[in-house]
Amino acid sequence: MKIIGLEEHIVSRDIESANNETINSAFPYYKAFQNPVAAAAFGLSFKDLFELGERRIKDLDEAGIDMEIISYTNVTQWLTGPDALKLSKEANDYIASNVKAFPDRFRGFATLPWYDPKVAADELKRTIEELGFVGTLLSGRPQTGNIYIDDKIYYPIWEVLTKYDLPIYIHPHFTSADACKAYYSNLSPEINAIFSTMGYGWHFEAGIQVIRMILAGVFEKFPTLKVISGHWGEMVPFYLPRLDMMFPPELTGLPEKFSFYYKRNVWVTPGGIYDYDDMEYCIRKMGIDHLLFATDFPYVPLKGARPFVENAPLTEEDKEKFAHLNAEKLIHLS
Repeated sequence: MKIIGLEEHIVSRDIESANNETINSAFPYYKAFQNPVAAAAFGLSFKDLFELGERRIKDLDEAGIDMEIISYTNVTQWLTGPDALKLSKEANDYIASNVKAFPDRFRGFATLPWYDPKVAADELKRTIEELGFVGTLLSGRPQTGNIYIDDKIYYPIWEVLTKYDLPIYIHPHFTSADACKAYYSNLSPEINAIFSTMGYGWHFEAGIQVIRMILAGVFEKFPTLKVISGHWGEMVPFYLPRLDMMFPPELTGLPEKFSFYYKRNVWVTPGGIYDYDDMEYCIRKMGIDHLLFATDFPYVPLKGARPFVENAPLTEEDKEKFAHLNAEKLIHLS
């Protein structure tokens, strides 16, 4: 069985360095994740964060994963000025070089300088037309402040994605500093850090981005825009009945109820959360055609990824859809 992972990551040292002051001033606990001992406790391997090439291919072979759609988890969008575009291009070109070297194993999601949506849209177009990329991934909010991707200033990016019929993967990253103070503080530093990020907070915020897109009418303006949401939809599928109840068309002004847009425009992945109860619930709410596979490697080890697919409580036909067919259709892989 062929398996394609859509949330498979790399980090740019150059973008990380350029953002270092911004990140550490807003999120001082970030240093904890740069500590090798702490990283090991989370199952991270620093050697897997920065490089692709033969070593990553070896990892895939050992785990039985056929292809990765590679993306950066750097907050590239927090860079401003000419360096933002320069570093974005260099990062995208690095993925492209690996796609060219291993065309059967890698594809790429673009990293973009969202601080200037027109510049970001142009770079997205370049990566699709010249590099063969299959969409983009946004790691966190599109700006350092409390501005989200429902804002109309980001329409140029949606125009490019809909023109080429390719998705955006909305991925978690550092929670709003205001939310950290309000909800994720006054515990131990380690608990505050994990609670506000991978333990809960950044998943909650990533789900809110999708909710805001629906309520702001983004999918009415761009009805074919496709969104991928990891970690079983960042909790949103489990609240669809409540969201329908609280946001009826009479209130939102939208012609359809909330769940209509979610089920039409959003695809979800496990993002390394290998839980069959979550899978079965998402299938009941969204249908198997809107489920994709993802490992969240290297933040989640590859061990267990293939067995999760092979042993899933699905028909053989639905396993194939989940493992690769839905992905191939969504990002137009022949």
